Formats: sequence, structure tokens, C-alpha cells
Amino acid sequence: MIWAFVLLALFQAISGWNDGGNLLGLFQQVAPKPWLSFSLLVIGVALGPFVLGTGVAHTIGQDIIVLRAGDIHVLNEALIATFITLSLSWIIRMPTSTSLALVGALIGAAWVSLGLVSIHWHGLFMTVLSVGLSVTLGFAAGTGLYRVERRVRNASDRAWRPVWIRLSYLLSLIQGVAYGANDAEKALGLAALLLLISHRAATFVVTSSIILASIGVWIIGCLVGGQRIAQTVGGAFYRLKPKHVVSIQAGAAIVVVSAAALGGPVSTTQTIGSALIGVGNTLRHQRINRVKVATLYAAWGLTLPVAVVIGAVTAWIL
Repeated sequence: MIWAFVLLALFQAISGWNDGGNLLGLFQQVAPKPWLSFSLLVIGVALGPFVLGTGVAHTIGQDIIVLRAGDIHVLNEALIATFITLSLSWIIRMPTSTSLALVGALIGAAWVSLGLVSIHWHGLFMTVLSVGLSVTLGFAAGTGLYRVERRVRNASDRAWRPVWIRLSYLLSLIQGVAYGANDAEKALGLAALLLLISHRAATFVVTSSIILASIGVWIIGCLVGGQRIAQTVGGAFYRLKPKHVVSIQAGAAIVVVSAAALGGPVSTTQTIGSALIGVGNTLRHQRINRVKVATLYAAWGLTLPVAVVIGAVTAWIL
């Protein structure tokens, strides 16, 4: 039992360095006070589940696979596989989807340990569909907002820079709320499921203590390993300016908040990445690094099948 909680904490810490690094990569490009952006982000992440509810936690905890008492080993196997998948992504400095990594690992582990009958195929399809749509909608939102911003703006970049910086601080808080109500809830759903199948709770419920403990571990992970991913997001694709970052932040926040309100688990990492690419695709005076973009999309496309395989192999070994 205790190992399950240790592995869950490890998963949330890795989410901190993968997803948190993805968010930090944007803030560091525009904020003269990065500590303020980070503080607002953390506040938003903590508020997310309280403001927008815990629909995503219920989706992850109840709508992907069927686990009953005695099936804790399946959750352990899936968390180990998720850790391996996300570690591979961190090694190559590419932010990927914790959603796809976790769902793939759950499917692989459940397949080997419990059989295909344990998989909720409808819930799996809707989750993969949500993640896929987040990429498309993130690209469209980033592109559309930057084009609107470019038409509205009638002064020099230098004159608008203070506006972009203030907006970036506000969007740090909003993006934190969006992340807290979506990506961060994956660990909440698993924690509530773990308490249920271990008979520590009578029903599936996400308590305030689960939320606060999970966010605390996420913050530690972000501080420890987030900088490696942040360097890729902040400078590997093209030179980000404040006006770019605001469009990326706003576009991603709109998509993720909408998904959280509907209970659909999407990837904040992929939504931000696709919005970043969407903005870069409209730039006139600088080129986006197509090789890095292709590598990023390849990492996204491989995450789910790789996680399924690793989950299955982990379950077979254990």
C-alpha cells in the first residue's frame, strides 16, 4: 500500500518537472520578475480543482480501467511505466503529454494483469480524442489570437511591452487554474482510486487534503527538474517575444479551461506546444525550427504506444 503512494508521489513530481517546465519556459521569456509569475502559477494550480471542479479526476479514476480491491498492483505497474516514459522524454529534453503517458501505461498494465475486459473502451476513446483535439485547438487558438493581436496593435513593440508583461502575469494565474483543473487532477483521481480500492475510503471522492498534498509534490518536482524542459520550450523553436507569449498563454488557457469544465483530460503541455507552433507559423521575420517541431510531434505521437508497451512489459515482469 505504501509503495503505491510513493509511486503516485513520484508521478506527480515528474509531472511537475515535465508540465511545470513547459509553463516556466514561457514565463522566463517575458517576466522581469520570474518569481512573481511562478507564485501566481502555483496559486492558480492550487485553486484549479476548487474553482472548476474535479471532473477530470473522476474521468481518470473511474472511466479508463476497472480496478477493484486487490488490484493495487496494477496501479503500481502503471505508475512505474509512466515514470519510465516521462523520464525518456525528459532525457531528450522534449515535453510530452502526461495524459497519454499515464493512460497508455494504465492500458498496458491492465491488459496484461487483468485482461482486455478491464478496459473502459469508451472512456479511453474519449480521453485520446480530447488530447488529440487539444493539439488542433491549441494551434488554432494560438494562431488566431496572434493574428488578432497583430491587427489591433497600432504602436511599436516597445510601447506595448509593459502591456504584454502585465497580461503575462495575469495569464500565469489563469493558466495555473487551467492546469490545476486538468493535468494536475490526474494524480488526484489516482489517489482517490487508491484509497477506494484499499478500503481507506467508502466512495470515490477527491478531498481537500488530497488536492493540497498533490500540489505540494508538484511544486517540488517543478523546482527540481523543470528548468531542463523550460530551456527547450523557451528557445529551441524560435525567439519568443512578449507579444508571442501572451497569445500562446491565452490560447492554451482557453482550450484547457474549456476541457476542464467538460471533464475532458487534455494535455496542457501539448496545448501550449501547439499554440507556440501556431504562433511561430505566422511569423514573418524569423523562421521556426522545423526540425525541432518535427521532433516534438514525433515525441507526442510515440508517447501513447510506447507507454502501452512499457506498461505491458512492466506488468509482465512484476
